[in-house]
This record gives sequence, C-alpha cells and structure tokens, in this order.
Amino acid sequence: VDPLPEMTLRDYVGVVWRHKWIVLLPIVVVGLTAGFLVSQAEEKYSASAEVLVQIPPTAGSVGTSGLVMSPRMVENELETAKGSELIAIVRQDIGPEPTLSVTSSESSDVFRFTAVSGNADAAANAANTYAEAYIERQQVELVNEFGARASVIEDQLEAIEQGEGDPSREAEYRTQLEDLQVSADLAMTSGAKLIDRATPPGAPFEPTPARTLMLALVVGALIGLGAAFLVDYLDRTIRDEEELQRVSRVPNLASIPQVTPPKKQDLPLVVSRDDPGSAPAETYRNLRTAVRFIALENELQMIQVTSSHPGEGKTTTATNLAFAASKAGQRVLLIDCDLRKPQVHTFFGVPNEIGFTTVLLGEVKLPQAAQRVPNEPKLLVVTSGPLPPDPSELLSGQVASSTLSEFSDQIDLMVIDSPPVLAVSDPLVLASTVDGVVLVASAAST
Repeated sequence: VDPLPEMTLRDYVGVVWRHKWIVLLPIVVVGLTAGFLVSQAEEKYSASAEVLVQIPPTAGSVGTSGLVMSPRMVENELETAKGSELIAIVRQDIGPEPTLSVTSSESSDVFRFTAVSGNADAAANAANTYAEAYIERQQVELVNEFGARASVIEDQLEAIEQGEGDPSREAEYRTQLEDLQVSADLAMTSGAKLIDRATPPGAPFEPTPARTLMLALVVGALIGLGAAFLVDYLDRTIRDEEELQRVSRVPNLASIPQVTPPKKQDLPLVVSRDDPGSAPAETYRNLRTAVRFIALENELQMIQVTSSHPGEGKTTTATNLAFAASKAGQRVLLIDCDLRKPQVHTFFGVPNEIGFTTVLLGEVKLPQAAQRVPNEPKLLVVTSGPLPPDPSELLSGQVASSTLSEFSDQIDLMVIDSPPVLAVSDPLVLASTVDGVVLVASAAST
C-alpha cells in the first residue's frame, strides 16, 4: 500500500465534517454540565485588607518611621501571619465560615489579608479583623519582649540596692530601663499598620457564567476534535474513490450510488431494469462500458464479481452489470457461484431447483440449466442450485473449470457471482479460471 498522503486543510475539514456528531456531542455535554454547575454554585465574595509590615522605632531611633525589614524577616512575619495560633484568635471573632488567607508579593513588605465568604459584608469584616489581629499580635509580642528585657535590668538595679551589684552601672541601667519603656510605648503606637481597609465587594468573583461556559465550550471542542481525529485515525474503512485506488493499486471502474429498493417491493431491486433512468442505472451502464474498453486490449469474456466481506453489493453489481450488458446487445450468461448464500435467483425471480451444482454433479448440461430472464432475450441466468456440503472442493475440480468454458462460444460475456474473498476460499479457486475480477467495495463500510 502506498504511504498516506500529507493531509491538507481540506482533509482536516473533511475529518471534522465526517465526524461532526462526535465533535458536537462533547461540546453539548460539557456545556450543559458547566451550565448546571454554574446555576447551582453559591456566590462568593472576596475582600482584602493590606498591611505595611515594619519594625517600630525604638528609643534610639525616635523620629524614623520604622526600620526596613530584611527579606528573611518578612518571610518569618508572613509565616507568623499564616500561623494557626493567629487564625484561631481571629476565628473567635468571625466564626468558622469565611475562608482566610494572606499573601505577599515577592520582595514586598505589604501583606494582603483576604477573606472569602458568601456575604460581602462578612468577607470585608473578616479581612479587616484578620489584619488587625496580626498588627495587635506584633505589638503585643514586641511589648512583651521589651518587658522581659526591662525585667532583667530591674533585677540588676535591685541587686545594686542590696549591695550585690556594681554601683557604677546604676545610672546606665536606669537609662536602659527608660529607653525600654519608651520603646514599649512606641511599639504600641507604630510598627505594622493597616494601609488599606477591606470594603464590601460590589459583585461576587464566583461564579463567572460567561467565562465558565466559554471555557467549557473550548474544552468540549478540544475533546470532540481529539475524539474525531482518533476515530478517523483508527477507521480503516475506504471512504472514496481516491482511497480505494490507493489501497488497491488498480483503476476504479465506476462509483455506484446507494440503491434503496421500495419498501413494498418483494424482490431485490435490479435498478438497471426497474429504474433505467436513475443515476445508479446510468453508473452501471458506465461500468459496462469500462469493462468493454478493457476487453479491447485484453480478452475479458469471463468476469468474476466478488467483495471483501458480505453485504457490500457484489450480487447487486453482478446482476446489474449482466443486465446492462445484455441491453447493449451482448449475449450474457450470469452464473451464481456463491454456493453458500446464493442470491441471484431472488433478483430475477427464477427457480433454483436446477443450477450450477446440478451441472457439476453431471445431472444436466449447462445449456439446460440456463434460464432465460423474462422479456430479456440476450440474458441467461444459471442459479446456484442445491447447496453442497463443501463448495470449495466442488469448485476446485476440473469439472468446474471445463463447465465454465463450455458455453464460451455461444455468449459474449459471462458474469460470475462468487462469495466474499475474505470469508471463504471459493473466490480464489474461481479466480484462476476467469479472465478478470471485479472487486466491489462499499464506501465507509469496506
């Protein structure tokens, strides 16, 4: 088989069009699912308060706005703000419902305290409470730290008063104690401060119907397109004439439109006879013409018609080809060599008691088994006859080969209907006897 040709934009569009329902189904399903989930989703509001994190000034740095914190110190403060101990304190005031979080952009000493709730006012109140609790906790920790250091110095002063310490350092200790008191007072009024209070948001940030539905449609389309191209890649059926010629490496004789018989018709439709003006009848005449042109260069008196699998239209093709050739003035003999599921007799409504197997058994001669189709003087039909237990063995004998050539001088064309070639070996046996084989393929089925 020749390598697959490179796909063009037209080929891609063709894949999508062939599998349009596979593409559309995920879009519809994902879109409806997303719509349902959006309709059931609870509205959520997000509010944020911003805190400038800094070290408060001490007695020795009065007049400054605070010391700049190193990245490591900012990171430590962020972990403190995220700590379960602080969140537990906040929960005592706001309750368990709002979701709390704190973030900080890289290299920034501004913390964003965020609360998410189903109520806008509750979200804003929780964010502000969280930020204020952090500020208060920092102040308390600093005051406690200054208090602990002051307690140590007070112990030193008490020791001096009792004659156990160094009296010369009393003035130094008292100065340090005063500085610590000033620093503690400064810690309660400076340091981290709330620079942007949270306000109730005017609209929820979730759900977002338009964005969600658009994303759902995109995801559904991607799933559908992926599934369509996967199905097309795994599809080994022959869809058109170009693909048939690529895989078979032989020319296409004709492309026959689908023939649908009327519901009230008992016998199978021979469209070349029953509807000669239709498009399928015209294409069968084109098939007859193509066969005659081939016969100009090569002897083509005995033609075998087969297919790869059952149900692809081989018997319909054989009967219509035989009929079209007879209407063109050729003397035609149609033989049903499908000795497993014969159908030719049903197309022309002729009996099947005597047929090809009867001839092979020597009970009658081939001319005696040939039946003339009513109103068609140039068309003879040999039905299958009684079905044998081993058709391949019967067809492979010398009798079958000599029988098929027995009538050759009395006809112009012999059309042989045979079983599907992949199902049984009968067609391979017959192929060695005939002049040519017409292989029938059903579009999007074979």
